[in-house]
Amino acid sequence: MNTTQWLDLFGRAFHDMEKSLEQVLQLSSCREHWIQAQISLHAWFNDELEIWTDLPIGDRRKADLYALSEDGKPSMVAEVKCLGDISYAKCLDGDWSVRADVERLNAFECPTRLFILVIAKGERETNTGRRLREDEWVAGRECITVDLEFALVRMWAL
Repeated sequence: MNTTQWLDLFGRAFHDMEKSLEQVLQLSSCREHWIQAQISLHAWFNDELEIWTDLPIGDRRKADLYALSEDGKPSMVAEVKCLGDISYAKCLDGDWSVRADVERLNAFECPTRLFILVIAKGERETNTGRRLREDEWVAGRECITVDLEFALVRMWAL
């Protein structure tokens, strides 16, 4: 699959999980893992594609999601961040942040590298939330937006 096809698959997966996402966004410790599982399940049951979790990508970190080509090499890696207006500013820049995830993905060799930002809606707008919705997190790359009832999903191919 090419990058455009992967982005399309992720977009369809988010539309499929839209109804349950409202409740999941209220759960603080499992949101990203649940979203990752839903994307994997969508890929398997709708497209017969295998998407796995936790590919080591260096610096003691792992990519949230990945797929392997027929020769066993990564063909797609993705990082999923689920944040909102009530998130701490340190989630944007720093060691374990949006910026760090993008930089780590940039350094990993793979045909398709995706950064997915899931932003909860319905909270009082803050500077952090405004940055999540408006900043260009992947410089020079088009942002694909999936606008759901309870979340705004922003996706970039690196």
